[in-house]
Amino acid sequence: MSDPPLRPHGEHDSVVRVLHVDDEPAFLDLVATYLERMDDGFEIRSETDVDAALDAIESGEIDCVVSDYEMPGTDGLAFLERVRERDSAVPFVLFTGKGSEEIASEAISAGVTDYIQKRSGTDQYTVLANRVRNAVDQSRSRAALAASQERLSRFIEQSPLGTIEYDEAFRIVRVNPAAEEILGYSESELIGGTWTRFVPEELHRHVAAVERELLSDKGGYRSVNENVRADGERIRCAWHNQVVTDQDGEVIRVFSQFEDVTEQATRKRELERTNAVLSTVLDTLPVGVLAEDADRRVIRVNRRLYDLLGLDGDPSAATGRDCARLAVEMSELFDDPESFVEGIEAIVDARRPVDDERIALADGRVLLRTYRPIDLPDGRGHLWAYRDATDRG
Repeated sequence: MSDPPLRPHGEHDSVVRVLHVDDEPAFLDLVATYLERMDDGFEIRSETDVDAALDAIESGEIDCVVSDYEMPGTDGLAFLERVRERDSAVPFVLFTGKGSEEIASEAISAGVTDYIQKRSGTDQYTVLANRVRNAVDQSRSRAALAASQERLSRFIEQSPLGTIEYDEAFRIVRVNPAAEEILGYSESELIGGTWTRFVPEELHRHVAAVERELLSDKGGYRSVNENVRADGERIRCAWHNQVVTDQDGEVIRVFSQFEDVTEQATRKRELERTNAVLSTVLDTLPVGVLAEDADRRVIRVNRRLYDLLGLDGDPSAATGRDCARLAVEMSELFDDPESFVEGIEAIVDARRPVDDERIALADGRVLLRTYRPIDLPDGRGHLWAYRDATDRG
């Protein structure tokens, strides 16, 4: 198998620090000269002494070790064993003049990264340079991948969201502590299984459809489902799914992050019920009502107020309107438009309750106005009530 061509000068990702160990100084010099000429990313450190070479490895500044096989008092494989005691991952290339299938087999079994036999001519240095560069690139890629996986693992473990990792067959391969807490199952109980354990039976079809969409990478990325805890309690969870594909577009992992939104859903339903009741009460009151927020925007106005003032349209359309401007627009309906607007401004500024203030309409009728300052979750507000004076009884 041929080696790939060397990269041209200046196209390397970074410096490659090579430690070359051989008991022949002249050969060390020759190899260093050729390697640095062929690849300007190489920095060669040459050592004839094994102990000095080990000190260099312990410094942590070596990217690849190139070693002879036969050396005084030791050999390349014994040296490899001592190297591995100090660095279990640094690439180790055996570059030796002792060539035999037995040595090669023993070297591979011992865990050398590559095995190259010394030959005559300069081509051997091209081969060596290529093998060193490839070994370092692969080592760095593995280290980068391992670091990335470690970061991902830490993120998953520490995420406040429940996280479940599925493989390409949608089998569970990882469950984080937050997911264990939400679902009530331990990771060991869920690994190797599927989502059927925590999804109600009546929803299996729906979730199976989501699974198919995810595996085809065509949807299913967000959903809100009812789930069943280990103790049988039913909860509602919001799911956010992320598909991971390989370079061919095939799904290799699916990450599902989720949170228990049962309380939120319950509060929402309670709020909707409360609003429905209040809306019904407001619409059936015998008095006209206008509520505004701290910014003097309409929160709600009921039909009775529209009827009292003879206004057309849907009262809900007034929601969000500026109350100060609305008062000016309605002022022509009153006997003294200017006093009507000024009176509202004075009441709002004072924020003091007002009861049954008499206000004359332009058509001769008289309304009674009541005001109350109110406290809202997002600030202060104002509540107005109007009724026809003839309704007093």
